Amino acid sequence: MRSSEHEGGTAALKKGLSVLTCFSWYAPALSVSEIAAKLSLPLSTASRIVSALVETGFLDRDEDSRQLRLGSVCYYLGALAKRSGALRTVALPYMEELRRRFNETVNLYLREGRIRVCYEQLESSHNLKRSAKLGDRFPLWAGASGRCFLAFMKPEDVASILKDATPLTPNTLVDPAKVEERLRVVRTRGYEMSSAEREQGVSSVAVPIFDASNMPVACLTVSGPIPRFTESMVAELVPAAIESARAISLRLGAELGDGTTLPRPQDD
Repeated sequence: MRSSEHEGGTAALKKGLSVLTCFSWYAPALSVSEIAAKLSLPLSTASRIVSALVETGFLDRDEDSRQLRLGSVCYYLGALAKRSGALRTVALPYMEELRRRFNETVNLYLREGRIRVCYEQLESSHNLKRSAKLGDRFPLWAGASGRCFLAFMKPEDVASILKDATPLTPNTLVDPAKVEERLRVVRTRGYEMSSAEREQGVSSVAVPIFDASNMPVACLTVSGPIPRFTESMVAELVPAAIESARAISLRLGAELGDGTTLPRPQDD
């Protein structure tokens, strides 16, 4: 194949992929003209690319409205990426950097119903450290990580979960009014902290990770012994954890507000 033909094929592939990335949680259906405008393409070029993507199953076209949506092939590839551990692959470099910088245990939690599950962990090299086993399950109502999930759940679901809350330590927050106040803080600043709430002697900083669904898909947490979580250390850790969670969220397709880890408000 000649160089010019190769370059032409690469350019066409890039344009096709660009069309797919026009779709988002906020814009799940688009017309050809809207796609052309988003990519600054001639309408005829956008139409040819769209036709090829419809033919191969990457896009579906509604015969009545002529609106386009992501097709079954995209759905399959998304499910495959999720099954193959795409979240872990994306998050690990940021987790490694946090551990290298602060030498405290870094965890990635996923929510399963009313609990959170330890999905990935990078342990501190200190002899005295906080750690969990992969697959360990913890209640959502205890600790900073749990509140990062609760903060974005329906109020009735939060109330139902808090009915079962029982103190694990003297510091465990179980009073619904106090918990709701902390959840408002999470929704405002985009992170949460805890001290000896689930485990005696352990402090944590947790930041939610979002995907295109506008909901936390995971939570990034840095934990360790309370004496090492000094005011100066936490002042450095919080922005680093926020920056890491923001980078992961953006790579997962989240549409975040400027300079924050929180999703962009949906248009009315």
